[in-house]
Amino acid sequence: MSKQVFRIHPAIGVARVGNSESFYLAPETIAGLPLPDRDDLVGGLPIRAGTEAEPITSRDLRDADGALKRQAARFRIYQYPAHDHEAYPNGGGAEVRIGSEIAGRRVVDIIWTVHLANKKSNTYQLIDDQGVDAYRHDQLPPLRNPLQGPDASDEARRARLVIDPGPRALRGRDHKVVRFDASTPASYATPAGEIRLQPDYFKSFPSDAFPDLLCPRGPIETLGELHGDDHGRLVVAGGYGRAVAFRRRDGQVYPLAADVNNDGWFDDTSDGPVSAVLCFDDGTTAEAAGAWVVVTDPGYAPQTLNVVSLWDDICNTWIRELGLQPEVYAHGAYQKAYRPAFETEIWPIFRAADLQRWNTNLPRMAIRAHQAVASITASDAPGETILAGLAYIRNPNHENEFNTGVPLMPLSLGDAGKPFLAPTFTQYFYLEQWNSGCFDPGAIRLGPGEALDRASLQNCLGGRFSPGIDMTFVVRDVNLWKRDWAASGEGPFRIHARKLDYAAARPGVPFLSEGYVPLRAGPGVEPGDTSKFMALPWHTDYNSCATHNTSPNPINSSTLFWSWPAQRPVAVYVAADVHDGKLGGQRYSVRGSGTQSPDPSAQGRYQERLDMIENWPGIGVVIQGTAIEGERRFSKDQFLEVASLLDEELVPPWPQNALDPND
Repeated sequence: MSKQVFRIHPAIGVARVGNSESFYLAPETIAGLPLPDRDDLVGGLPIRAGTEAEPITSRDLRDADGALKRQAARFRIYQYPAHDHEAYPNGGGAEVRIGSEIAGRRVVDIIWTVHLANKKSNTYQLIDDQGVDAYRHDQLPPLRNPLQGPDASDEARRARLVIDPGPRALRGRDHKVVRFDASTPASYATPAGEIRLQPDYFKSFPSDAFPDLLCPRGPIETLGELHGDDHGRLVVAGGYGRAVAFRRRDGQVYPLAADVNNDGWFDDTSDGPVSAVLCFDDGTTAEAAGAWVVVTDPGYAPQTLNVVSLWDDICNTWIRELGLQPEVYAHGAYQKAYRPAFETEIWPIFRAADLQRWNTNLPRMAIRAHQAVASITASDAPGETILAGLAYIRNPNHENEFNTGVPLMPLSLGDAGKPFLAPTFTQYFYLEQWNSGCFDPGAIRLGPGEALDRASLQNCLGGRFSPGIDMTFVVRDVNLWKRDWAASGEGPFRIHARKLDYAAARPGVPFLSEGYVPLRAGPGVEPGDTSKFMALPWHTDYNSCATHNTSPNPINSSTLFWSWPAQRPVAVYVAADVHDGKLGGQRYSVRGSGTQSPDPSAQGRYQERLDMIENWPGIGVVIQGTAIEGERRFSKDQFLEVASLLDEELVPPWPQNALDPND
């Protein structure tokens, strides 16, 4: 009898906040890429709750009261044959459900444990121009909320500044909701499949330490909840997008004085580990390799692909530093014999450039150019395409090219002190292979669990990590990851989670420590340790990252460029403005009362940051025309904004580049 190993997929699942009790499920297809069974839709649409894979439409974005639905992350378990040393991709894996037969045993239950927390108020300030390099020195960045104490590990400080409802366990066969609030008991599953309550667990919410809070959209009383389904899968829904502030010693509420680091504020994003125990009919149990869930900003353009996705950034680290694919990179060098797959590793870069035009205000000449990039096929001679090989793609190996804007692409802002964004080193290697004719026209064969890993991460933002939207620069730190993936049976892309002994929890004592600090070896990553490096609150960074001048600005230009055009739409086409198939004028995604400014570089955002906290649920969502329901029909080639509750005033967008001032 061959030995089996079990793994939870996706290895990192992404949930998103919304102000509705209702939710849909995270997409399990890749944004903007063709679907094998449909020619009227591309990937990236979330899944209608309660279905296996039915994509949502425009009517699913809001509930009956007009509130924006949350996105929940769905986790499954897959079985694999055990190997002494595994290669990636594995290409195999079969899903395990309640009722599955495995080596003569039947699965009778799956018991899940999840622990969500938010540590943003008890971590270090983000240094935009340094990213992870801010942690390369003995002197760490300054702490957020320094008046609450000078040491992030201090017990009293942790009790005040960490949102921690404790762990929650859920039996897959039970159809109930388990909430991450103060009234629901902390609980966890043992390796033997027993659920234990932990009444001594010290829970902490903002109002426990700060009773007089400013709560623009209500208090933070929960970080979300767990749900099961008929197959024993896990569904994790996060918080409601709230932010609250406590008061200074003079009684005044802390102002929202910055885009990224705001002392005195909390939000209800979170992250944490996901574990599972399989229970068999013979009384035995088995543990699955754990996963992680991240609860982050809403997805306002779910079908728009990033040129550099979170998948690309993470793969770059895994390939270059963690031995993921020696056939791609080994002994400190890329392997020229490797043939990247055009459909999987090359064309998504081209497709992303085309899709982002729906979220930005490009001149018509640039739109035509982006469309031409997406039309490149595996049979085209690279030098004869509109890209002229690699002539217009920024080379990450050449530092001087980070200072060059037009004509190099992408025309997005960079991070860690680089004015412009470039493909990752690994992406650029794939493009070099394409340019030299050393590539295969097809796609990489992934197993179903591996495909979930990739879809979850490729639908998220990679660099520019300043700090980003979903995860940030910590994904470039090898200390974040489990390194023994090839021999442990756990597979790649798993966060190095700290082993937590919940039985040791004591009344009145914070259970979670300061936790993970980048570029330092430690016992592992705790709940709240990945989201804590994001903006506090998330709303202010999202608001600000419409357009900016480059910083630093080597070109001494007033031209504006985009931060996150796939994740943070700037200028959109509204479905209601389309007549006879023709697009209307563009509108800012963030628009209406409080957004107007005579300064072009300040348009398309709220001038007072507090307005974003109050109005973010009103922002519309950009989806494919064929996913828009109603009497009118829209083209599958159009990606249009629907479901906005913001004022409809048409605001002429500022031209983002001056390639063709008359077009």
